[in-house]
Amino acid sequence: MEPEKGWFFIADAHLSEADELRQQMLVRFLEENRDRMACLVILGDLFDFWFGFPGYLDPAYRPLCDVLTSLSRDGVRIIYLEGNHDFSMGEFFTETLQGKVCPGDHVLELNGYRVFLSHGDNIDPGDFRYRFYRGLLKSRSVYTLIRLFGPGRTRKVKNFFNRREWMHRRKEHSAGVRPDEAFARKKFEEGMDVVILGHIHHPCEKTFVLHGRTCYYFNVGDWIEHFSYLWYHPRSGFRLEYYRQESLVSPEKGQGLS
Repeated sequence: MEPEKGWFFIADAHLSEADELRQQMLVRFLEENRDRMACLVILGDLFDFWFGFPGYLDPAYRPLCDVLTSLSRDGVRIIYLEGNHDFSMGEFFTETLQGKVCPGDHVLELNGYRVFLSHGDNIDPGDFRYRFYRGLLKSRSVYTLIRLFGPGRTRKVKNFFNRREWMHRRKEHSAGVRPDEAFARKKFEEGMDVVILGHIHHPCEKTFVLHGRTCYYFNVGDWIEHFSYLWYHPRSGFRLEYYRQESLVSPEKGQGLS
């Protein structure tokens, strides 16, 4: 029997040169599910810093990029929504992977559902400071400066930005309506059936009934603490799931990741 093929949604792995074990875990997850995968949707921040320099691929990310290339060659469709750690995804995603890169939000039709996708870092209208810095960082002038630095200085640029507190805005809201849920409700009012976000690093699934319509909000979580993902198949619908496997052990340090 042919395996069920569906859509996988992941976000926020924030991989860097120091994250070999987590990268192994994500590679293994993708390999184990390749026969079930019709489309892979990455909702941003797969890497701790990515800038698509022409003809350059950071060696630290080679294992993951190799499996993405293999998936693409097997016919898996790849959609990448840029996050706040992603800048100009470049020719690897658009040409090598033949993927669809979305600098902002994206809407798609999925078996009768109208689905709204976004990384989710820019949805709180009250966070003026973050929205200002994000707009500045994503500007054409900053992109030009990064290109002038060249790939050899990428890590220095990444370290500079990672020291900025606003690059990691995941505000906790202990009371009242959370901004992500309020944003989802607004999108439902605009006609969306499903809203899928990332960024806050907390897996979440909520069902709303508005004007007789049943709508669904999901946050896919992260690949740092939760190793969570969203899976969709027309027969079984949407399911928020968690990847579990035996520990990976680093032969150099003898440290495992369970």
